[in-house]
Amino acid sequence: MCEYLSIDGERLAPDTLAQWRQGKSGIAAELADFLADWYSPPPTMELHTSGSTGKPSVMYAAKEAMRAGARLSCEIFGLRHGSRALLCLPLRYIAGKMMVVRALVSGCELVLCDPCSMPLAKLTEPVDFAPLVPMQAVTTLQQSNGAEQLARARTLLLGGGFIDPALETDLQGVNSHIYASYGMTETLSHIALRRVNGPDRSDLYSPLPGVTVSLSPDSALIISAPHLNIQRLVTHDIAELAADGRFRILGRQGAVINSGGVKIQAEEVEQALRAATRLNLLVLPMPDRVLGQCVALLWEGPAAAEATLQRAISELPAYHRPRLIRHVAELPRTATGKLDRAAATARLHEDAGKTS
Repeated sequence: MCEYLSIDGERLAPDTLAQWRQGKSGIAAELADFLADWYSPPPTMELHTSGSTGKPSVMYAAKEAMRAGARLSCEIFGLRHGSRALLCLPLRYIAGKMMVVRALVSGCELVLCDPCSMPLAKLTEPVDFAPLVPMQAVTTLQQSNGAEQLARARTLLLGGGFIDPALETDLQGVNSHIYASYGMTETLSHIALRRVNGPDRSDLYSPLPGVTVSLSPDSALIISAPHLNIQRLVTHDIAELAADGRFRILGRQGAVINSGGVKIQAEEVEQALRAATRLNLLVLPMPDRVLGQCVALLWEGPAAAEATLQRAISELPAYHRPRLIRHVAELPRTATGKLDRAAATARLHEDAGKTS
């Protein structure tokens, strides 16, 4: 079986790839390298996790499983020959790789844009589908014509990071079908979706056809997806299940702070503070001689926002209020733009060690 990729009306195949690669840079060069790996004989492909909550790791995925996941996604979003899809995510990670595989299995036209904060601003013609990370949507909406830019994609898929409630509110004015995705490298991109805007918006994720979810005794989400060769993947995400099989993500296991025997979900506190302040911030565990751990807060943004932040903190339950609050010029992020909780925690503990 030979799959062809269509870019600007040109078909890329194994026998034309080397010539097309000449002189290319940026996302085009990354694409050529990915295709060379895809067309190579081995049935598996090396993937790298993002490392947003821990050290990045390497895994190997069957190309046939990647095809199966891509076909299901194309069916759901109506991607077919004649459709146009935007690739504006780096190909080092699963979201970018799977966008290419969707184009390969559907025959849709792939529109290339080097990863940037406002990729839709560069489009001269609309596209049918565009996957973005939340940061790209936030930055775009900060522009006077931001909603118009986002509407250049008939369907927007937001993934790879937390979607702030304030962003969801702003997205209600965008004339596109906007979905949030739930997935990870281990699931080869999304295995569940929820509508972000419009009358069908929901805060519950609906598993894709053939995907089932359950909970472990400690409320970690467990995924079964036979088409991806996943029988029982125990995630690090704390979730709650609805009676109809949909689910809500409450936070990460690694983001639980045990303060004096009280378990505090850091992402729950972050969500409350972000909704009240619209600031980028991280709630992190700090060692405490009496409590074992206490709550610490790192935040970025204008210094004038501190008063608003303090008011929001005062509205939290007493055991959720941070004992340490630190304003930083910039929070650490991964290569994909996610806030890097692991790096921020390490930096916080290092700084604490210097001052103890």
